[in-house]
Amino acid sequence: MTSRPRAHAALIALATLAIATPSLAGLSAPGVNLRWDQCYADGGAWNKTFACNTNLGTDLLVGTFELTQPLTQVVSAQIVLDVRSASSSLPAWWLFPYSGGCRSRSMDFQPVGYPSSGACSFDGIGAGGGLSGYSIGLQGPSHVRLTGAFAARTVQPVDLVAGAEYYAFTVFIDHAKTVGTGSCGGCDVPVCAFLSRISLYQRNSSTAAIHLERGANWLGSQYVTWQNGYPVDVHHECDPAEPHCARQYTAFGCVLATATSSRKSTWGAVKALYK
Repeated sequence: MTSRPRAHAALIALATLAIATPSLAGLSAPGVNLRWDQCYADGGAWNKTFACNTNLGTDLLVGTFELTQPLTQVVSAQIVLDVRSASSSLPAWWLFPYSGGCRSRSMDFQPVGYPSSGACSFDGIGAGGGLSGYSIGLQGPSHVRLTGAFAARTVQPVDLVAGAEYYAFTVFIDHAKTVGTGSCGGCDVPVCAFLSRISLYQRNSSTAAIHLERGANWLGSQYVTWQNGYPVDVHHECDPAEPHCARQYTAFGCVLATATSSRKSTWGAVKALYK
């Protein structure tokens, strides 16, 4: 990205997603949150709509996490963010870094303190780091997996407490090449994004102290949508590189949301994930 975007707040009403949110905090925490514009507890938006009529502006995707037990001497973290479109293949508008695609300079991953929050803590581990991978097709041609890492101050590991929402990272997505000459198609395609995992590492250890792989508040706190996308067939798959299913990924489909299908698929997905 050519300039650092300013943070902004906008809560987008989900008129097509008339869903009653079940309270599953006791079942799903500790875990992760993903929202547009702000931290989860600050009222970050679930869905983002964009008219796709300008090359100006930037959208912010904010990742956070919560713990149920204190964790001391934390020095770094790794993240996995899975994105899927409702189209048969990932649109050109979503071809970002490492893809050699149409908008290869339109996304920036920043693990630094997000500036405008009243509820989210910035005393965590966002001192440095960035995007480490952008892999298209791991779960089909409409899917991309982003991986990243961030670290604490090396001379002062962080002690994290239970019950706080900790800021982890922001993904900046600008609107370049949306319209006009050289524009990239697919801005209007519905998209779903899951924060599949945040793994926390303690000082002097190469093994993660904890893998956070569920929504910290309920299933819906783990994902966001773009242009009224909606995740379907949500389930967890074992990482084939890890024995005994030590780590998992969130697998899902993505469709255009309707009020009827949203209510039905939400509760079905919740029950499947928390059996």
